[in-house]
Amino acid sequence: MRRVETFDERVIRLAQVARERGIKVYQEQSTGRWFATSASRPGTAHYVTAVSCTCEGFIFSGACSHNAALLAKLSWLPRVAGDEPATMACRVCGGGGETWSEGDWSPDECWVCRGTGHVDVVIDRIGSDNIVEFPRVDSPRPAA
Repeated sequence: MRRVETFDERVIRLAQVARERGIKVYQEQSTGRWFATSASRPGTAHYVTAVSCTCEGFIFSGACSHNAALLAKLSWLPRVAGDEPATMACRVCGGGGETWSEGDWSPDECWVCRGTGHVDVVIDRIGSDNIVEFPRVDSPRPAA
């Protein structure tokens, strides 16, 4: 019996298809909208969001390589079981988990790694050389 591909696995596979086909994702500066090139129709660009695409494939099946390419560019691809993120030492605290406030002799928990000493390595799976983005911070730096 053949195993059925999960939706998350499908999106990851379609991101690889996008890379193999040379699909590029661009952002329109004036509006912030995202567009992806078409591999089957040269000169055509599809309007794509994190949850949709204007191509026939997405309209028919709810997933496409253009949408997956955008998710990969934004580092929003789903993770499959066992696909744990790689980590690296936090550049702000040097891996110690603490930072020293200027003029204060007591250490504070690092605002980037939240005291763990490491951060996730985020890889752009569509990028040309697996570009590493660092750091990925959920909240802004606290005011000094």
